[in-house]
Amino acid sequence: MAPKAAKAVGKAPSKVAGKAPAKPAAKPATRGKSPAPPSPPPPPTEDSAKKLPEPADAETLSAKQAEELLAGLMPEAVIALAETADEAEQLPARMALEYVGDKDLSWANAQSSLRTGSQLLKEMLEMQSGEFITRQSYQRFQELGRPDLAVLRGKNRAAYVLALFLQACLREARDRLGLEPPPPPPPELPDEPPQWPLVIGFKELPVRISEAARWSRTVLLVCNGHAKEADTFLTYSAYVQIDAKWVMGETMIRKSISIEDMREDLRRRVVNAMKHGLPVHIAMANTAVAFNSTFCAELTFPRSVFNFGMFRGDPEGREPGEYKSIIRESDLEDWPGSFPGRMKDGFYVVVTTDFDLESAREFLPAALPYFDDMAILEVDPASFT
Repeated sequence: MAPKAAKAVGKAPSKVAGKAPAKPAAKPATRGKSPAPPSPPPPPTEDSAKKLPEPADAETLSAKQAEELLAGLMPEAVIALAETADEAEQLPARMALEYVGDKDLSWANAQSSLRTGSQLLKEMLEMQSGEFITRQSYQRFQELGRPDLAVLRGKNRAAYVLALFLQACLREARDRLGLEPPPPPPPELPDEPPQWPLVIGFKELPVRISEAARWSRTVLLVCNGHAKEADTFLTYSAYVQIDAKWVMGETMIRKSISIEDMREDLRRRVVNAMKHGLPVHIAMANTAVAFNSTFCAELTFPRSVFNFGMFRGDPEGREPGEYKSIIRESDLEDWPGSFPGRMKDGFYVVVTTDFDLESAREFLPAALPYFDDMAILEVDPASFT
């Protein structure tokens, strides 16, 4: 039997006869330098991200469509939102805490969640586009407030997307739960306030009072001998009443209550109104009770009660109102809503007098603080009949 042929040593087999395998092309040498690493791709920018709907189109946005916008948010935008001092931008982030079931809705807690970046987004995306919103949580969302999309559109992208998503989820939850839609926002204020004093008809009271409150003014109703009718109307409209004649009678005539105790009584009435979003009615009747010099005092019944803008402060939160100074720890125990100590919408102050305008201007400036800053509405006597 013939021996097997020995295998060739030192030669690599080639699939193509007579040809050596091709060598890879050599990279061009660089003199004195290592090859530069490839440039990283440019980071995504807001311009390259998905185009966001305008505020006018938000009402037709479904929760699923809004969820796609939320999923496309960059963590960097979420983290940047944690540094804002703008309450308009803070509100959607605090609403996001309610959405994921967090009980602490403070801005400090929202900042901690935002700084996790993608973790907060992940939690929100796991909530099935608002399927877990209940009647109780829907009410808590309403108490937090409604984000202003027109204001947010030009600000932090994450704040705007959060607002779009949450509003879309709330709309669908409202329909699923059979709840009434919220009332439309009031029309925008004109550039200039009305030129008070105004002569108005009795039936115009609700509209004119609301208008003055939106301009952060305390209202003075000059009733021309018909204060009883106006006072009755305000009582039936659920105003919290302070009767100036009673205040004077109990402290100055019967002397059954000290000045200090009366101030505390007035404080409690005002705080109760703020708790529940009710307006306050100070009924002067045909008197000029000296609230300014006798009954007003810091920390109980400050003069700013008669200056709504000063008492409430800036509605956007840039300047705190003086109302916070009269709130006690015990008042917070049964304060309704998610933010104990915050004045509820619906609070403002209306003063009524039986005087005519001439007498009001003669006797009331010394009695009432900030008389010259009030929105004076003179009710036409003929309109009471």
